[in-house]
Amino acid sequence: MKKSILFLPRWYPNKTDIQLGTFIRQQALLLKDDFDISLIYIQADSAAKEKFQFVENNKNGIHEIIVYFKEGKGLLKKLINAMRYKKAQQLAYQKLNHAINLCHVHVPYRSAFLALKLKRQNNIPFVITEHWSGHLTGDFQKKNNLDKTLYTKVLKKAAAISCVSELLQKKFKENTGFDSVVIPNHIDTAAATATATSSEFGQLKILSVSDMADDIKNISGLIESFGHAVRENKNLHLTLVGGGPDLEKMKLLVTKLMLHSNIKLKGRLDHAAVLNEMQQCNFYICNSNFETFGMTVAEALRAGKPVISTKCGGPEVFLNSKNSILVEQKNNEQLKTSILKMATEFQHYDSQNLANEIENRFGKNVVKQKWVEFYQPN
Repeated sequence: MKKSILFLPRWYPNKTDIQLGTFIRQQALLLKDDFDISLIYIQADSAAKEKFQFVENNKNGIHEIIVYFKEGKGLLKKLINAMRYKKAQQLAYQKLNHAINLCHVHVPYRSAFLALKLKRQNNIPFVITEHWSGHLTGDFQKKNNLDKTLYTKVLKKAAAISCVSELLQKKFKENTGFDSVVIPNHIDTAAATATATSSEFGQLKILSVSDMADDIKNISGLIESFGHAVRENKNLHLTLVGGGPDLEKMKLLVTKLMLHSNIKLKGRLDHAAVLNEMQQCNFYICNSNFETFGMTVAEALRAGKPVISTKCGGPEVFLNSKNSILVEQKNNEQLKTSILKMATEFQHYDSQNLANEIENRFGKNVVKQKWVEFYQPN
């Protein structure tokens, strides 16, 4: 009989953000044949008319329960939202019709409310995976003492902890004192290998996928650098995929720099559509200031496309001179030069080799075995 595992993620694709936490859904799909996977995800919704709205399905062999709760307002907003989040988890758990052997919490601490209760009342153990870039950016240090105390309490009660990259593991240890193992994100083979796309009508297609959070992803720096590159090569075309708090600012910047003819902002796309965009591009750019892993960078390589990336943490583990050009953070001149260089050299990268290297590091069988071992002691 399969071990029954309940995923409790802080991020997950939902109606408010279809790109959020796609890597967590990919992990659930990866493990569904070896384990009985259920998942409860809770999301605040400012437009909700009901206190709780349940969306339940069994897509692809995973029992998903997504609960949207009416977002609180006023001075007590944070407390109200925490209480509703906790209640929503408990109500969703009542809809499960089978016993749980293990909970897997992604990005604590709020997502661990139910796991803590099940451990206390039913002695069901839980494990944690940390993905949060706040350990790299300094945001962890900015947390108030209560949040840090609650976070530490969750970590102490976990049976095991994993991080998605060596860099995050190191910073997590520095910030919390807790040990962890590194288990990278799984790169879906749906990101099938393709030969480098031939230029259509002389156009060179460049892609970047990220949340529109400029302090972390530095989208403005990418747009500005691309604008300078276009002055020297009119055939460059950039597609930006993603949504977030700075999307409107990025649209205004494109307008200010008069780049409408060369930049498309497509907003949020689901995972399948993102992979399709990767098939259509000539090369990929990541201009982030911080990345805990660099999922989209790895997916682009798995699709056989070379990459330009900042030295932002996670991706540096699997990037090298044979698959990418690395640039310094916030160096617009260096990024511009790299864009122009890659525009003339992308055809020379071996697409199959790019894909094979990622498959060997982050493919289904490799990563699945790590999770099987991670769950084994519990």
